[in-house]
Amino acid sequence: MLPVSLSLFIYLLIAILNSFQASTQPGFGISDCTFADAGNLEHCAKYLNQTLVTFGFPASLDLFANDPVSIARTCNCIYSLLQQRQRDIEFRESTNEQRQRIFLDMLLSSDMSRLEAKVERLEAQLAAKDRELATLTRTEAKATATFKAQIEKLQQERDEFQRMVIGNQQVRTQQIHEMKKKEKEYIKLQERLNQVLMEKKKESRSGMEIMNLLQKEERQRGTWNGKKADNDFYKMIIRNNKNENLICNYITFNALGQLCFIIFLLVLQVDSYEVNKQELMSENADLKALLRSMQMDMREFLNAPNGLSKPTVPLNERIDADPPQSPLGGKTDVFDLPFHMARDQIEESLRTKMASIK
Repeated sequence: MLPVSLSLFIYLLIAILNSFQASTQPGFGISDCTFADAGNLEHCAKYLNQTLVTFGFPASLDLFANDPVSIARTCNCIYSLLQQRQRDIEFRESTNEQRQRIFLDMLLSSDMSRLEAKVERLEAQLAAKDRELATLTRTEAKATATFKAQIEKLQQERDEFQRMVIGNQQVRTQQIHEMKKKEKEYIKLQERLNQVLMEKKKESRSGMEIMNLLQKEERQRGTWNGKKADNDFYKMIIRNNKNENLICNYITFNALGQLCFIIFLLVLQVDSYEVNKQELMSENADLKALLRSMQMDMREFLNAPNGLSKPTVPLNERIDADPPQSPLGGKTDVFDLPFHMARDQIEESLRTKMASIK
């Protein structure tokens, strides 16, 4: 039997060789070295020598020798195996580190590619958003311009409407003023008409009372008979409408005839009033033209260089000439104003001119 220390040495040597083989053959570990036991030591020693020669280690180890030289050779072989084991571990570590670095580089490169693709995609999205933003900005600018134009148009319409409202209010105020003025004139005319009616009624009553006192030859009172007599009566009124005594003293008549007679008298009175009004207006116009002509003559006489008047201009041409400035600062002639408004100014102007002539 071999000693126990030799068995342990063989077992250790086998483990180192197996680890060395595991470095070259993946998948083969220390757990597989279970072939050495007390019965096959010679075979195992032979196998170990062959394996050491194959891997370049000192061979021909005599594992059963007790001399120091063989033991030293065995120790040197084990030391070489341990160094190889150390180098193998370091190589594995460096290889693992390189593999990890390569893996990390690959991960980083793949991440970088993904990031670059993502950046490109985000840049494309950003460009699309920029285009959308530019489109929205242009649309907003157009909408803002249109909105401002509509606001300005509405403001102009509002201003125009306000001017129209103010103008309508002024026109309405003026119309109300004119209406009140017409109402006052209407009241005055109505009062005048009532006064005329009262006077005519008094005259008619006095005439009828006189006719009622008169009688015909048959001692009967005079009456108004028939349609023919009515027509003759109205014809006589038309022929003698200026002779009111004849109208009042002609005949008595019934209530309807009296009403028609009163209306006819009113019509005649209104016609006479209109004729008188037209005559007064014509006389006023002639007087105004005469005053205007006289004022122009006096002005020309006063403005003449040697105190001599210019040749006389016809009245119609003077009227057609530009009228002097009115006291109100407009183009309206002072003679076109009402008499109560222009009286003082005309008198003052005439006195001034007469004083300058003297």
